[in-house]
Amino acid sequence: MASTRPSWWLPTRVDAVHESVPYGLYARVVVEVTARALNRPFTYGIPDTLHGKVQVGSTVEVPFGPRSLVGFVLEVVAEPDPEASAHRLRPISRVLEATPFWGRDLLHLADWMRRFYGCTWLEALQTAIPGPVLRRARAARTAKRRQQLRALPRVESVQDYPEIAPNHAQQLALEAIREARATGGTVLLHGVTGSGKTEVYLRAVREVLDEGRQAVVLVPELALTPQAVERYRGRLGNTVGVLHSGLADPERREQWWSLRRGELNVALGTRSAVFAPLERPGLFVVDEEHETSYKQEGAPRYHARQVAFQRAAQHGAAVVLGSATPSLESYHLACQGRFRLIELPGRPGGRPLPTVRIVDMRRHLRRGRLLSPELGEALRDRIAQDEQVVLLLNRRGFASFLQCQECGFVPTCPECSISLTWHRARGVMRCHYCLHQEHPPETCPVCRGHRFRTGGAGTERLEAEVRELVPGIPVVRMDSDTTAGTGAHRRLLERFGSGQARVLVGTRMIAKGLDFPSVTLVGVVRADAELHMPDFRAAERTFQLLAQVAGRAGRGDRPGEVILQAMNPENPCLVAAETHDFAAMSRSELEIRREAVYPPFCRLVRLLFSHPDPERVEAEATRVGSLLSASLRHARVVGPAPCPLERVRGRHRWHLLLKGPKVQELMDGVLNYLRPPEDRDLQILADPDPQSLM
Repeated sequence: MASTRPSWWLPTRVDAVHESVPYGLYARVVVEVTARALNRPFTYGIPDTLHGKVQVGSTVEVPFGPRSLVGFVLEVVAEPDPEASAHRLRPISRVLEATPFWGRDLLHLADWMRRFYGCTWLEALQTAIPGPVLRRARAARTAKRRQQLRALPRVESVQDYPEIAPNHAQQLALEAIREARATGGTVLLHGVTGSGKTEVYLRAVREVLDEGRQAVVLVPELALTPQAVERYRGRLGNTVGVLHSGLADPERREQWWSLRRGELNVALGTRSAVFAPLERPGLFVVDEEHETSYKQEGAPRYHARQVAFQRAAQHGAAVVLGSATPSLESYHLACQGRFRLIELPGRPGGRPLPTVRIVDMRRHLRRGRLLSPELGEALRDRIAQDEQVVLLLNRRGFASFLQCQECGFVPTCPECSISLTWHRARGVMRCHYCLHQEHPPETCPVCRGHRFRTGGAGTERLEAEVRELVPGIPVVRMDSDTTAGTGAHRRLLERFGSGQARVLVGTRMIAKGLDFPSVTLVGVVRADAELHMPDFRAAERTFQLLAQVAGRAGRGDRPGEVILQAMNPENPCLVAAETHDFAAMSRSELEIRREAVYPPFCRLVRLLFSHPDPERVEAEATRVGSLLSASLRHARVVGPAPCPLERVRGRHRWHLLLKGPKVQELMDGVLNYLRPPEDRDLQILADPDPQSLM
């Protein structure tokens, strides 16, 4: 009996030890082994007792050599492939979950991911399922305990989020989204901060639900989920499920299964929520679509925006990308007509954008303070008027480093080529890459000196300076140190939102999406700190960060003010931010990118080489670079060169860039180099559309 094979079908080995047993049905199974050499499906027989229970997408237990492992069913067929029929097959042992984890759409998505991102079948499949759900299946818990899990209470009482009559620009946006839903298109919603993009999203999601379809809404940061959940549940009720890593394991499992069973119809969450197990998605919303947090750093190195496009194409759904500062790639595509561009140029009710002024910090170098007199005075004034203040410094810790005042020695990480950050509150120096930490030395190991000074600054020091400037005023600090625990984001934001705290200090996680009407002053302590990073997107990202955090001010009835402190106030990026001029920044940056041939005028694949031996990694990067230069006809190879951060976790790092018109063609050219090398200490990783070149 012939069968129509999906794109992943290839003749594969079988796991064989016993004498041949005829089966009525066979399954092609991806087994939970991480070795790249075993990156293929294996054929197993389906015993009569499991007929009807083993389905496409099922999670099963299978024998694999002397072990029993978890496997995931890609296909159920009446006959094995010719190679398998010549061997002796082993049967599937049992089904671990009655309801399949994956529908056919997510299996096809995994197939696309393994080819586009160069990952394994297992990496692609596991990425689509939250860890707590997979761990539950591995444990093969009893049905009784599963029933207890499904009975976990869900929030029943939510505060209504009032509807606001849409203005003309919002009505045009909603009409564009309706047209996109009819054609499976994409809308880029470019609206200034506070222009009412969320109201557009809410109404669009409501229309999708009214048609009997479902929606996925993505936000870039865990810090934004409490406020987003409050709004979506307040408007749409308890049909909204939440998916992100900040949930406790039982709650995360319950939310995922409720979405899988169709009990919830809106999936709201961070990057991984794009894989929500919805059967009838009609709309994918990517809020703050420019944010780099939508790109996963580990394998598979997917971008949630790209995955949303792929899922929408499978289901004939629309994609809405929203931002006050869209990525230049998305904005360029919209200007070319590939996306529908809708502008929201003003705030509802005619409220003005906050005024922005730049303070030249070169005049205040000798003060040794983080806050300029101008920002300090404005902060005291706003506190006196019972208003709230947001202060951004995109570096955590108390100081960037400690330095011996006698000889200049700076303690560095023993595993990474970077200085250790001083965390005064905990009394330790820490590496933010490998998490190594140690206590500061009592004497300098070089000159035996006893005097150390702090260099640079982080949010911990900024918090201390604010408390000194306005004694007794409650201050909340939000960075990855203070938000590590379950529910920490929500608790800190509730404290600030309720008015218990008057000043919010934090890193870039406080820069977008937060809506607190009492915030009238925003200060950015080092507005130009990231302008000179070794990355072609440095100016774009600086503008995005400044525009986003500036948008936190003046969202209520009182006007807002923004103060940017900078050492280079004449920089065009800062000048554009001062006047909220996205168009000027985009014109300037697009021209630079066009001349240098960087995205959006090409696509990139980054190859990252790492090895404990610096000479070995340099030799391999040079060898592969030469081979690729000779073999890729429609691509340009840039490099290789040492990474800006040359050593991480004891491994020396080199990289090269491939530039070409299509990512898939570039990835097809490098896949051979991703196979397991003879040298087990050598790692070669491919990153399509990289968001960082560090």
